[in-house]
Amino acid sequence: MVLLTDRIDNETPMRNCRIGILAGEGSGPEIVNAARSVLNTIAQTCDLVLRIENGGEIGSNFEDPDGKSLSPEVLDFCGKIFSDGGAIVAGATSGRFVYNMRRHFNLYYKLNPLRSYPELRKVCRVKLPTKPLDILIVRENLQGIYQGRSMEISSADGLKIEHTFVQDARRVRAVLDIAVTAARERRNALAVVSKRSGVPAMHSLWRSCALQLADTTGVELSFLDVDYAAYKLLQEPETLDVIVAPNCFGDILSDLGGVLAGSRGLTFGASYSADGAAVYQTNHGAAFDLAGTDTANPVGQIFSAAMMLRETFGATCKLAS
Repeated sequence: MVLLTDRIDNETPMRNCRIGILAGEGSGPEIVNAARSVLNTIAQTCDLVLRIENGGEIGSNFEDPDGKSLSPEVLDFCGKIFSDGGAIVAGATSGRFVYNMRRHFNLYYKLNPLRSYPELRKVCRVKLPTKPLDILIVRENLQGIYQGRSMEISSADGLKIEHTFVQDARRVRAVLDIAVTAARERRNALAVVSKRSGVPAMHSLWRSCALQLADTTGVELSFLDVDYAAYKLLQEPETLDVIVAPNCFGDILSDLGGVLAGSRGLTFGASYSADGAAVYQTNHGAAFDLAGTDTANPVGQIFSAAMMLRETFGATCKLAS
């Protein structure tokens, strides 16, 4: 499973790759335009036909009096793109857009490749191995704290928040299956992240589901508490291959990947459904302070577009030497 590509193989012609663009806000439109420019150049030189279409506003650019983060226009646009076998490239944005997109289109897992780059090794905040890092985080998208329900409770002691969330064994197994498949295609090592003492029931569920899958596949398992996983990711990243984690834990660990890369501007990933719907994004925010300055780093968005060409449209790719 190659998730980062630098050059498209000219010998693999494709036709009618339908791509929906949601530009985002802040610096989002600028970096999406940079990725779009790269896609257009690839199409001209590699015998691809890309049907690129613009969708509606997302984030704070979409104002809804009911507090919804997705307009009917955007939902209809994405639905049509997905039904035609296409994919969405989404710019950075604020609010609940990403969470509600995942829930609406059942984008139940996310892939976050973590890379390091020799050119940036001397400027990284941490001392990295000489050999470039290649780690994959598989993140559950539809459960946990981010997809829970909150209730405000007023009492004589003041306002209280009650927040509940679900962990469903069926959904956990589905995400673990993706992670196990990825591990078997790589170095056959899978680190399962949870928090044994902090959330014992959730930890037990993920552990038991992972052990069941490992028994039938032979994948080498390790179990890491999320705090130790964060330490290990920065201190001993070369010992990790595929990491699978619940929603919130996977989000935090993926952001640490920006430290390994040397910049959050180089981070990227994609969320997928079982029927092939996919949304490709960076792993960073909208950088409102950089909007309009032409200084926001577009590389993560470009990497996400490269990931899309391979994973959704099946491009045969070669890494540049």
